[in-house]
Amino acid sequence: MPSRLVEGLAGAAILGVALCSEAVAVATGVLDEGFKERLFGAAPPPETWGSYLAPARGFEAYIVYEIVRCFAAHAGSYLLLGACRDAWGALQKENNRQILARGVMNVCFLAACGYRGCAMWRGWAADAGWTTVGQAASHVHSALTVGCDAAEGSWLTFWKASDGAGCAPLYFVPATAHARLYDYDASFQRLAVVMFAFQIKNLADTVYFGDGAVFVVHHVVTLTVALFALHPYSHLYGSFFFGVSEVSTTVLAVVVLFDAEHGVAELERDFPTLRVAIGGLFAVSFAFVRCVLWPYLTYFYCRDALDVL
Repeated sequence: MPSRLVEGLAGAAILGVALCSEAVAVATGVLDEGFKERLFGAAPPPETWGSYLAPARGFEAYIVYEIVRCFAAHAGSYLLLGACRDAWGALQKENNRQILARGVMNVCFLAACGYRGCAMWRGWAADAGWTTVGQAASHVHSALTVGCDAAEGSWLTFWKASDGAGCAPLYFVPATAHARLYDYDASFQRLAVVMFAFQIKNLADTVYFGDGAVFVVHHVVTLTVALFALHPYSHLYGSFFFGVSEVSTTVLAVVVLFDAEHGVAELERDFPTLRVAIGGLFAVSFAFVRCVLWPYLTYFYCRDALDVL
């Protein structure tokens, strides 16, 4: 069998296992069948919140599992790209294959985080019975600003249901700042663990490939925030900052691959139209996610944090 074919099949197999490994991990005993309920079914007991690393205790095996998945996605992509190096000249360069393999890993994990965040929001929307974005926006804004005790005013400060009833409480937007910061959500707890592991892999890559001090600081800060989230902390707001916002970051991770300094210069040269299309998609996602939702939720997060302090 030709070596390129073997390399490609090995890469595809490793990448496939990395992306669809949960069933395999359970079948092989790496994860037990009830690991979701055991690890994420309830908030960690308060006595584990006393030190920096205490929240991560109990998650060690799952963190290692997610780190291995990251390395496998990177390695599988690298082998798969190596098998295709005769089809595109840029893949002849080992550095280009490394950059693109890291890009595949980043896109896969960022997209997964974005999906989980959106899934949380979709679940909340279904529970609240919203049928339009306008309903969701007005109800959440009302819950974050005046709650359900305010007199009826404009739609910006008081949500009215379609049946004419006043503002109904939202279990996922608690009435107090303390509850909004410290209420537990099992879906986000798992997302925080995944983000923690992902940032460890990214930090290792940044140091190994010499990406620079700015990237080191970014990964250290992000994994620190992910660790704090396990206490639990800021699960409501984290559903956006670690979840929904990564939809835009996923597109950015693709755009960066076209960058002459941090990406593969040949992508810009050989696929200029694709670069423009992806850049346009990123501009739209950035405008909505980073310029509208990000500052809006940052304001309420900072307000609640200062209130708790």
